[in-house]
Amino acid sequence: MPSIDVANTTSPGVIAFRTFLDEVLGEATTVKPPSDDRSLSINPPLQKDDLHNFSERLSEVLSDYTAAEQQADDADKTAAKARKHNVVEVAARAKFAALTASTPISSPEAVNIWNLLDIIFFTADIGHGDPALMFLLVEDLLSSQTISGCRIIFDFLESRRERCVSKFYKQSHLIVLRSCNELLRRLSRAEDTAFCGRVFVFLFQYFPLGDKSSVNLRGQYHVENVTTYEKPLEGGDTMEVDKEENLDKAAEAPQTEKPGGKKADAGTPKTSSPPLSNDELYDLFWPLQESFSQPLRLFEPANLKPFQRGVEETVKKFVALPSATSRSSTVDEPKSSLKRKREGLEDGEGAEAYNPRYLTSRDLFELEIGDLTFRRHILVQMLILLNFILSWTKEPKAKYDKMIQPWIEAAKERTVVDGPKVNHSLLYTKEFSEEDARWARETKDKIAEYMRKDVPGKAFYRVIETVLARDKNWVYWKMASCPPIKRDPIDPKVWAEAQASALRVTTSKRLRPVPMNAVPMEFLKPKAPGQALKELEDPKRYRLPDLDSFKAKINDSDFDIQMAKTPAEKARAQERKASQSWRAMRIARGFKLAAFDKIDNPDDISAIFEPLEDAVAEVAADEIAADEDMPTNREAVIVSGPPGAGKSVIIQKLMEARKGVFERVVRHTTREPKDGETDGKDFHFVKAPEFNQLRDGDRLIENVDQGDIAYGTSYKAVEAVTESGKVPIIEMDIDSAKFAKDMDFDARYILVKPASPESHETFLKAAGGRDDAAIKAVIDGLPALVEGLNADNIAGKVILNENVENASQELGDYLYHKDADADTEIVNRTDTGEAPVSEQNNGGMDVDAPEAS
Repeated sequence: MPSIDVANTTSPGVIAFRTFLDEVLGEATTVKPPSDDRSLSINPPLQKDDLHNFSERLSEVLSDYTAAEQQADDADKTAAKARKHNVVEVAARAKFAALTASTPISSPEAVNIWNLLDIIFFTADIGHGDPALMFLLVEDLLSSQTISGCRIIFDFLESRRERCVSKFYKQSHLIVLRSCNELLRRLSRAEDTAFCGRVFVFLFQYFPLGDKSSVNLRGQYHVENVTTYEKPLEGGDTMEVDKEENLDKAAEAPQTEKPGGKKADAGTPKTSSPPLSNDELYDLFWPLQESFSQPLRLFEPANLKPFQRGVEETVKKFVALPSATSRSSTVDEPKSSLKRKREGLEDGEGAEAYNPRYLTSRDLFELEIGDLTFRRHILVQMLILLNFILSWTKEPKAKYDKMIQPWIEAAKERTVVDGPKVNHSLLYTKEFSEEDARWARETKDKIAEYMRKDVPGKAFYRVIETVLARDKNWVYWKMASCPPIKRDPIDPKVWAEAQASALRVTTSKRLRPVPMNAVPMEFLKPKAPGQALKELEDPKRYRLPDLDSFKAKINDSDFDIQMAKTPAEKARAQERKASQSWRAMRIARGFKLAAFDKIDNPDDISAIFEPLEDAVAEVAADEIAADEDMPTNREAVIVSGPPGAGKSVIIQKLMEARKGVFERVVRHTTREPKDGETDGKDFHFVKAPEFNQLRDGDRLIENVDQGDIAYGTSYKAVEAVTESGKVPIIEMDIDSAKFAKDMDFDARYILVKPASPESHETFLKAAGGRDDAAIKAVIDGLPALVEGLNADNIAGKVILNENVENASQELGDYLYHKDADADTEIVNRTDTGEAPVSEQNNGGMDVDAPEAS
């Protein structure tokens, strides 16, 4: 920049430009008037279009200097341009000095200062001013203001950062770096932490990532950062009380301490020794800070051994402490005393502004290590040093030596190395031993295990691990003398050639017979006579698909749902599975309706694909009678009666005589199967919870409890028989039939009575399962039971079982309406006293246990 004649403010050019600035500032005031809201005075930035004909008017004011610059020779053109910039700068500085002297930075009128800086930026953007002028003025303004005023100025810098970086980065980056560093020196990192963070963030955003201005190229450590702490008391300065306490400690643990206060090797493993006391750990803990600030001193074994012992004892102490200490009453007293000490310092000579890195008082040490945040801070420092030790062992150092070897050979042969430079200041000649590396790895694992023992600790350690890994790469980059990491944009011609080459490689030169996404037109071709009708009659067009074909499709959909990478892809797979499940269930309802009871989760319908072993599943496989052989009324038939009346045999005879017409409905029960009984054929044997689920869900026609055993008939079982085309016939006891009638179940109710009490008694004895008293009670209660049944008008037909063949024929005639009064007449036959003809066939008695009747 040319030298500025500050006193030459009366030259015509300076006066003209000063007048121009006053006019433009007046126009800017109308665009951005003064406001009590500070944010409105800074933002939005003033735009060039807000000023009427700014470029033309500015060129007219500086026309003489511009013409002289254009007419000058190449040698004199630089001087002519410098004279024009000199005029602009003198006038701008004079106006800027007047504004800053008369306008407080926090007042609403400070908007004129921001407008003036924007106008100076526009002047440099057009080419009539020095690009660095605005940044120099901001630097002067920062140096003349207090910290609160610097915050306001920094608001202006942050709001104009993108505009400044895109236009004048090369001309401004050194001034910005100098201004921000000077501001950081003035700020207190303890009291102005947030403002310091704003300055650092601004620098990170202003400078590119690979800029060397923010890199410690020589790897210098902050050795001036010294942590002061209380040194161990000498023998002559100790009090008698201290001596007594030391003697007590020595008596309690003679194997761990020597008279000089140093640890003695008692021959026991280090891990078995208890953690040190706070006073003992204090003398080992704070000296670690010296190694943290100067890692290179660890190359000396005399410094490494104390460091290892201090780290081991500190980690052992931290592990013994709880994760988060509660604030008990014991910690309140030291805090209050600390507060009194601080108040005393403020009133005394030590009241100067001093912000210590740590509170290293011996009295506060117990409180500090009890704080989880403090412990994590120390552990992070340890991890940094442990990574340093591991980075300078034999194997990593061989990698560094390989990097520097070409330079060593070039120095011997006095040649030039063709490749990236090497930062020799970061390549040390010393290294740590394998034993030291093993200790560092073990200690690092202990710290990691301690920090990751809870969920917040795992997240914290993951962040620290990521930062340290990136820092290692950052060090490698500095060892290579910070090579550029910015890649130049690809040439448009190279990009176009790459696209054309990829298109040639991936394009098939063979033409497709049918272009992709084209609609086939084969259906327009003429066909042979009758071929179209045959295609329409193809069974594949109307025949239902196989149920098992949906099993694989549903499994594929489940796999797609689990492997979906996006919510949209997962939603499509779920819709596809829902469609397949619905179609499979529509097909299964025709012959596996009973399997629907086993479906508890709508997302899992695998039960319909499993083979059914019960009678419900076998209904569809049986031969079904023709329609002309079926009865007109196909309602369900309920056959009831007392135990031993012969219901089972009559139903069996009816089904044998009318094959494919009737099908027995299998009931549910909670009892265990007896010998010879088959699940799904004699009964559906279920557990009590499953039976209760059927009953609570109103899925049972009837249910009765006989002691601890429950019986019931499912709607699904009846519907399965009905769907198969047969007439369901149900065998029940009288109580179950009453229950079904009370539930308004539409059916034809049949009552079967024994021929005589004598024959009934014979049948009951032959059936077994009852003693004489129970048999007598059944026979004696039969008349009242039948009369109550007739009084309730439950039975539509009463059949007297004198002969199984005749009773079965009578039941069939009733069901086929061959009896004229089948629906209304109750046949009451008089007991003739004849012996049952069917006695040789066990008299048609029920062979089931009483609860199965």
